[in-house]
Formats: sequence, structure tokens, C-alpha cells
Amino acid sequence: MSPQSTGIETGAMRAVIWAVIRPVRHGLLMAIAAMILGISWAGYLATHHEQLHGGFEKQESALMAQETGMNMHGAESDHHSGEPDALHQHSHTGSPAMDAMQRLLRGHIHWMGLGILVTGLLLIVAFTTVKSVWKKALAWTFGIGALVYPVAWILMGFRTVIMGGETAEASVMWLFGPAAGLLLASLVGVFIILLLEMTGWYARAPFCGFFEPGPSPEV
Repeated sequence: MSPQSTGIETGAMRAVIWAVIRPVRHGLLMAIAAMILGISWAGYLATHHEQLHGGFEKQESALMAQETGMNMHGAESDHHSGEPDALHQHSHTGSPAMDAMQRLLRGHIHWMGLGILVTGLLLIVAFTTVKSVWKKALAWTFGIGALVYPVAWILMGFRTVIMGGETAEASVMWLFGPAAGLLLASLVGVFIILLLEMTGWYARAPFCGFFEPGPSPEV
């Protein structure tokens, strides 16, 4: 086989692969961006750990001093009459400062984990016979979810000491809820696509409108 023919075959193979992944390319880019953010955030936490943890401990100490001062002035009954304050909300570790650091760390974990997961699932979706418009939709929902979901954990972490664990969690539900919903809906979508292709039901009504015509895949 001549070098020229080998080059032509290689070019043709690249064209085929690009045609397959083209509908999900934006989702793959967002997934890779999520992994880059995860690595960068891990580096930031590693180099600023003492500064961050020390800052959270100072916030916690300031809140404790403020509460002590209020109790000394007889304001304890009024202080606890409403919703629990930051120091009296549930803590997973017993220390709001440690809870805050754990939530910041989860930002790194979720960026990395979701980036890897989304990359793999989108490559699987790219090789299915579902129509390109649905591949593009899944790429957007997966990609946005992978980028945004960890941000909610990071915001929650920075707010944990000042607002309290439960209040901080409630304060980011506007971001956490939609991101989790996008990821869950995307996973359900992939499950349905694979189920229909594996069973051959994708060629039957009413599913055939969502898939390109072609032979049923071997199971």
C-alpha cells in the first residue's frame, strides 16, 4: 500500500469520525472545560488551603463572640425565637469551617467526575442512530449541567459559615436545582436511547421519528 493511499484512508477516517462527533462537539468541549476547572480548582484549594480554612475559622469565631455578647445582654430568648442561626444549624463535621472546606472540595470532585462521565456518555450517544437534533440537545444539557452543578457546591461552601449549613444550601437551590435537573434528564434520555436501540424498538412508531433509518443494532 502506497503512502498516498494510506494518507487518503487516514483522511477519510478522520472525516468519518468528525462527522460522528460533530453533533455533540459543544458538549464535549464543555465537559473538557469542566475537567480543566476541576484541576484548576484543586490547585487553588491546595495552595490556599490554610488561608481559606483560617478565614472560615475567623468567621466562626466572630459569630461565636457575637452570640456570647448577645447572651450576656439578655438577648438569648429573642435570638433563638426565629429560625436557627448559623451556629445552631446542623453540621456534618461539628465545625462549620470544616463543612465549608468539604463543600469547596466537592466542587473539584464534581467538576472532574461529571466531566469524565459526560465525555463518555456523549461519545456513546454520538454513535447511536438518534437524530442529530437530539444529540445536540443532550450535548447542551449535559455540558451545562456539568459546568454549573459544581459551582453551586462552591457557592454553598463560601456561604456555609456565615449563613449556616442549611441556609447556605437553600440559598443556592436556584442554581443547584436546574443543574441537577439537566443532568438527571440527560441521563434518563441516554438510558431511553440505548434501551430503544438495544431492543430494536427505535424503528417502531412512535419512536421512529426520533431516529435515523437504519439496521437494528446487534444485541
